[in-house]
Amino acid sequence: MGDNEKDPMSDPTTGVIVKGVGGLYTIRDDDGHRIRAKPRGILRRKRLVPTVGDRVEYESSGDPDIPYVITSIYPRKNLMLRPPISNLDVLVLTFSTRHPTPYFELLDKLLILCAQNMIHPLIWITKMDLDPELGGYFRSVYENAGYDVVCSSHSEPIDPSLFSRFITGKIVGFAGQSGVGKSTLCNMLTGISEREVGKISNRLNRGKHTTRHVELYPFGDGFLADSPGFSNLDILRTKLSEKDILLGYNELSRIAGKCRFDNCLHIGEKGCAIDQTEMDPERLRRYRSLVREAMADLKKY
Repeated sequence: MGDNEKDPMSDPTTGVIVKGVGGLYTIRDDDGHRIRAKPRGILRRKRLVPTVGDRVEYESSGDPDIPYVITSIYPRKNLMLRPPISNLDVLVLTFSTRHPTPYFELLDKLLILCAQNMIHPLIWITKMDLDPELGGYFRSVYENAGYDVVCSSHSEPIDPSLFSRFITGKIVGFAGQSGVGKSTLCNMLTGISEREVGKISNRLNRGKHTTRHVELYPFGDGFLADSPGFSNLDILRTKLSEKDILLGYNELSRIAGKCRFDNCLHIGEKGCAIDQTEMDPERLRRYRSLVREAMADLKKY
């Protein structure tokens, strides 16, 4: 038995699913052992499908080929379907100032997604040196909105220790635009070799027709989610309610109870206190566009 393997006759224990392919799952326990397991039949009958990121309980199966069975799945904090991953704690939203130019509509929808699923968003702006003016504007808009923002450039790489308070002990995923420097980002966060970074980066940037497996790599007492990222097209097409949209605009919490009408949507109603938010005009425009779109969709039904 290897150093990283667990005695299959040991007591039932718990761990985190770090990989799942074809109905077989790799689990990493709190001591760093990796084991292979399949779900117990009762889970299948209950239509409970184990997912990467799940904390599960497992025990010996008596089968030397697959020595463990998953007996229960702990309650999930959240569950993402594309890519399939559960219990995501932090989503690093990666955007650059140029090549490509930041797509703010996508960022705002990703912030809504995070709020819906109790995920902490960390906005990383890369390539600050390519357009310092746009980068400064970008940073100020989202810091003013109450989000955590970090910046980096080719000439001034960021100190990885700045991330420790956001990612230590967490399950961390990535989202954002392609071509913004994900391989550099992975290297900063994990300290792993460039060769391994290349492997992860290739997976993060896979096309839509590639198999979308997710795998968790341990780092910083937590896990880095090696996945192709969230489907930007799916997110942009997502239909949202007015309530959902409000979740992604922190600035609006500053005027809770201050508008003339309790059901004010801040889209131009009389007595609206929107001016007190100091909200960026373009971000306000995007918010109002999403709300009007949601209202129009509602009228169709």
